[in-house]
Amino acid sequence: MKAFTSICFLFVSLSAEASTFDLVVAGKRCSEGQSKQLECNYGVGHDLWVTISGIGQKDGAVTFMKSDENGDYYAAFGLMHECVIVKPGKKTEEFLDFAFISPRTGKVFSAWQECQGE
Repeated sequence: MKAFTSICFLFVSLSAEASTFDLVVAGKRCSEGQSKQLECNYGVGHDLWVTISGIGQKDGAVTFMKSDENGDYYAAFGLMHECVIVKPGKKTEEFLDFAFISPRTGKVFSAWQECQGE
């Protein structure tokens, strides 16, 4: 867990220049476990860490390891489009935009319409 936390902090300096989408893509790390299931971790800023286990599987799961609305970034799950929504938190000085993560594919999108059904 310490290694992933330090990865998250590497991308904090990008936030002034990059969109939320860019930050989520930069903080994405995927690996295949012993059970041959794909797991992706998404780290953005100091305050967001989301794990999607079993990507593409019926028994896959989204786990919000760390998410703080009062921090720099946080996440929620959209029931309509069934995607993880990454949002700037209260510590982010300017509103950038949202990013959307598909738990079915692990891909990151800049619009919910692209994420929906993916």
